[in-house]
Amino acid sequence: MYKVGLAVLTAAATVLAAGSPATAGTTQPRISIEHRASELYLFQPPFHEETYPATAVTGIARNCPDGDYLLSASLVQDGLPTLWATSGRGAGEVRCDGGTATLSMGFTRLDPVLRPGRATVRFALRDAYTSEQLTETTRTVRIPC
Repeated sequence: MYKVGLAVLTAAATVLAAGSPATAGTTQPRISIEHRASELYLFQPPFHEETYPATAVTGIARNCPDGDYLLSASLVQDGLPTLWATSGRGAGEVRCDGGTATLSMGFTRLDPVLRPGRATVRFALRDAYTSEQLTETTRTVRIPC
């Protein structure tokens, strides 16, 4: 009886560890961020009279399940955070169709301003309705002259 129980337990553990056939072929969603940010351009934040240098960073979400998502994006240069360089509605909204989706966000900083060089970018996708995080990635990018 002991050997039969152990055999059944071993078989059950093997099946559970292998996963179901439906999920065996699925791949996890992932984001890849371009290594090079855009060249600096001038951006005028809403309710400001001055313009400030800004840069745009792009990426691709792969294996993105069908649905609506919100892009959480940040850029840090010299240990200082930045603001989104956008004034349009819908910024950060992403619609996935089950394949790939293009991600893009502009960034600016008022003081000190952005400069050419290295910066760290973080992109994350969250479900628009539940706020559950789908995937995230961080990468060092280069802002060209």
